Amino acid sequence: MTVTIQWNEGTVGDWDALFARVPQSTLPQAFGYAQAMSKTYGWLPKLGVIQVDGAPAGMVQVLERRHLKLFTLRRIHRGPLWFGDPPPDAVAGALRLLRAACPDNPLARLSFLPELPDTPDNADLLAGAGFRRFGPGYRTVWIDLSQPDAVLRAAMARDWRQRLKGAEKAGLTMDLDPAARNLPWLAKQEHEQAQVKHYREMSGPLAVRLRNALHAKDGVLMAAALDGTEAVAAGLFLGHGTAATYQLGWSNDKGRKTSAMRLVLWQAVGHLRERGFRWLDLGGINPDTAPGVTEFKLGSGGTVFESVGLYH
Repeated sequence: MTVTIQWNEGTVGDWDALFARVPQSTLPQAFGYAQAMSKTYGWLPKLGVIQVDGAPAGMVQVLERRHLKLFTLRRIHRGPLWFGDPPPDAVAGALRLLRAACPDNPLARLSFLPELPDTPDNADLLAGAGFRRFGPGYRTVWIDLSQPDAVLRAAMARDWRQRLKGAEKAGLTMDLDPAARNLPWLAKQEHEQAQVKHYREMSGPLAVRLRNALHAKDGVLMAAALDGTEAVAAGLFLGHGTAATYQLGWSNDKGRKTSAMRLVLWQAVGHLRERGFRWLDLGGINPDTAPGVTEFKLGSGGTVFESVGLYH
């Protein structure tokens, strides 16, 4: 088996076409994400197509930034991505090539969050390629949008499903905004919510630039639940390839009392499915720092995924 990585070849259109072949793509590996990170923080993308015996089998996006004209910072988050289930030898070969392309030394630092399940075999592959673990992996919940509504609702926790039924009977109306025109308002609500609950939110400028980059590819949805004319809950969903990510969520006291956020998520699931998305990534869970959000996402009935760790 011969594994190679072709760097920065072809067009952005070629990259997008390959990206659409990934069954469960991740937002940090989307080119639109790189565009937003470049404009906001100065990270520049390096795009690699992984070939196995001469045929494309996967892809990886590396973000790079120079610091003080001397140091190079690199970030590979939630990649590489594969077009199917790769054999261990292909993963091992790709990891060795990434280690050579992304060294970690006093003049070059790497943050590598591989999109590999947390298994001993994957940890061994990373160690064998020369990567060293220094932090926990990423945990999230995936919802399979190809399943019919009845199956999705049956998979929900009983309390979650009952609260969704209550929200559906609460007289709320939905506003679905496929251009996310009201995103600056939602970003402001998210910022104020983060100040109260003491968590680190996505910056408003980055959220807007992600919206701008992904909107051209029909990859944006903002959904809001209204009580009369008042928004009581809202969420931002970002599409990338055949998957989407639940990126921002907010609700006020009235929204929490009516479980409006469950209605927002449920309505977004149906709308994203109609637009052709096959998977929804609920955007990360952390039971230690965000137990309420974690319980909300776990109760949705999706499948929990935990990656193998954070490496350099």
